[in-house]
Amino acid sequence: MSENSSLNYFRAFADISKAISSTLKLHKVLDRILFNTIEALDLKAGAISLWHKGANRLEMIAHVNLSQEFLNKGPVSADKSLPRALKTGQPVIVPDITQDDQLQYPEACRKEGIAALLSIPIIFKDEIIGVLRLYDDKIRDFTNREVEFMTAIAEQGGVAIQNARALEQLKKDHKREMDDIWNWFSDFSDKSGY
Repeated sequence: MSENSSLNYFRAFADISKAISSTLKLHKVLDRILFNTIEALDLKAGAISLWHKGANRLEMIAHVNLSQEFLNKGPVSADKSLPRALKTGQPVIVPDITQDDQLQYPEACRKEGIAALLSIPIIFKDEIIGVLRLYDDKIRDFTNREVEFMTAIAEQGGVAIQNARALEQLKKDHKREMDDIWNWFSDFSDKSGY
């Protein structure tokens, strides 16, 4: 790896870490993750999806440089769209999409100009919660260094997603507590004649 690409990786990682520590707005963090990784690896596009285990599908929550037609291609089944990443927790490299039978929508990929992809599971505390997918418009065998870099970035994404979920739960708990206090106060006021 060249010194320049090492510097690009460091800058991307630092920018993403800064975003995670400076904002609780998940969409801003995820956009930063995608923009930085696409730029650092000179890629076409990227997407982050959460795994809804009950429905066994992937729901895209952030994307960069993907057309509306591609986004509307249909529901993404966790069993039909590169399931190896979710089942094994290991990155999956598809250097040439025409040579892989694990894609759910290969024709949509071709129409989008996607030739290769890298699918990295997003793991938080040993639980797979989603995937980070990166797309290139040329056949490409991602290097070990690139996969290691993207795995570290996906871990940062897992932290950001869990932080956002925890904040949302805190907001719900706080609202419920405030509603309980208000209800108690209302009941007390009605009973005491205030």
